[in-house]
Amino acid sequence: MARKKSSFYHTRWNRCGLNEARAAEVIGCTIDDIRRFDAEGAPIAERLLLLWDSKHVGCDGWDGFLFSRGVLRWKNRRWTPAMLKAVHDQREELDALRREISRLKTWRGLFTFSVRKAVDCVRHHKARRGLRMD
Repeated sequence: MARKKSSFYHTRWNRCGLNEARAAEVIGCTIDDIRRFDAEGAPIAERLLLLWDSKHVGCDGWDGFLFSRGVLRWKNRRWTPAMLKAVHDQREELDALRREISRLKTWRGLFTFSVRKAVDCVRHHKARRGLRMD
C-alpha cells in the first residue's frame, strides 16, 4: 500500500504546481529535502510555498512578474491598476488613430477628407464675411 503524502506535497504539487527541482529552488534547499518534506511534512516550508504562490504570477509568459502590496512588479518596474488602465486606454486611442490614418491613405478617404476640408474652409470664409450659406 502506498504511503499517504503530506500536506506539503499537496500544497507543492496541487496548489503551486511545482516539481521537486523548482520547489527546491524556490525554498532554497536540496531536492532530497523536498522529498523528505513530501514524506514527513514541513509546515514552515509549506508556508514559504504558499507565500511564494500568493505573490508569483504563474501563467505562461509572465516569468519574473509578481504581486506585492497590490502592485504588479517586474524587475524595477511597478504597475498599479490605474496605470494599467491608462495604458490600455492609450492603446485603444492609438489603434483608433492608426485605423483612421489607414482609411485616409485610400483614395476614397483622401477624397472625403479633401471635400470636408474644402467645405469647412468655405463655411469659415463666408462666416467671417457675414454671408449666409444655403
